[in-house]
Amino acid sequence: MAQPELTSGFIRAETRDGILRVTIDRADKRNALTRDMYEDMSRCVEHAGADDSVRTLLIDSEGDMFCAGNDVAEFAAATPDTREAGSAGPALSFIKRLRALDKPVVIAVQGQATGIGTTMLLHADLVVGAESARFFTAFIDLALVPEAGSSLLLPGLIGRQNAARLLLAGDTLDSDEALRMGLIAYRVPDEALAEKAQAVAARLAAKAPEAVRQTKQLLRQGIGSDDVDGQIEREAERFGERLFSDEVRAIMNKFLKRAK
Repeated sequence: MAQPELTSGFIRAETRDGILRVTIDRADKRNALTRDMYEDMSRCVEHAGADDSVRTLLIDSEGDMFCAGNDVAEFAAATPDTREAGSAGPALSFIKRLRALDKPVVIAVQGQATGIGTTMLLHADLVVGAESARFFTAFIDLALVPEAGSSLLLPGLIGRQNAARLLLAGDTLDSDEALRMGLIAYRVPDEALAEKAQAVAARLAAKAPEAVRQTKQLLRQGIGSDDVDGQIEREAERFGERLFSDEVRAIMNKFLKRAK
């Protein structure tokens, strides 16, 4: 069975029993995502959409932290001359492909989910969270603005005040709060996370694929698909502008000095 061709060295993919399992494998760097890793993840989503043998996409990660978000060193090294315009970059390309996929998406989260580690969950169908899971968007603390449509999707999903906790106050939500608010669908002990996520993905893979596809389409239309796409674009434009502001550069430089 053909598998997506991956080049970053930090993304693994395997198809078995109708499930394409994509694993982020950069635990020594807290599974922070680089451009190459985003491109690999986009290839996986494209493969899931094109391969009829794939019924469900399952995303998980190695180590005790789901994802630290974007690799800050890459952010800091970017310049206005080299950045992509608007949402043309690999991170937003991945989000757009994930959002457009007409097959069910399950994501398993353990430990910290930071930045896009949290906002990608808004484009999953079912999220399984370990008891250790923590959700933190980080944008406001980096003097940045939200991305991935989160400024529109989060208020509708968890309520305006809770969205403001994540996006404006910079709070961290624990797994109990995330379950109560509806950010995750299931909460399990850490040692049961992989088994539960696999079981959920298998249940979805066993369902009638055309009914699943149409149900996903109806759910997307119910939250205003055009509005979400437009918000993703607006966020990306402002995010790109903020990325090269003096505020952001100063914060990132401090972060990198502490990390040395």
